[in-house]
Amino acid sequence: MPTFTQIAPFFPLLILAYFGWRYLRNGSLVGALLGGRLTETVGEISLASSPMTSRVLRVSLMAAPDGGPQDIGLAITSKVALGASVAPFKLSRREALELVTLLQRASAR
Repeated sequence: MPTFTQIAPFFPLLILAYFGWRYLRNGSLVGALLGGRLTETVGEISLASSPMTSRVLRVSLMAAPDGGPQDIGLAITSKVALGASVAPFKLSRREALELVTLLQRASAR
């Protein structure tokens, strides 16, 4: 019977293979992280940046799994000289409408 030390090196490979499968199935990095296919990018805005960095907020629609209402995917992409990061968020229609209300209230002050 194999010991844990013999099996342990395969765990990172299994995680990498699972993420690779999700990437191929969903067609993008953000889709793989959110667990759904992005069907359309509605728009994007550039956020405050410095000379060495840039940040973009991208709004996308996600495929509805069972023909129901589409979810909304938000992704903040930060790029620096030697790296990048993505912070994705998945919102339902109700959550997106609540966010719109909060942003309108905040911008009115």
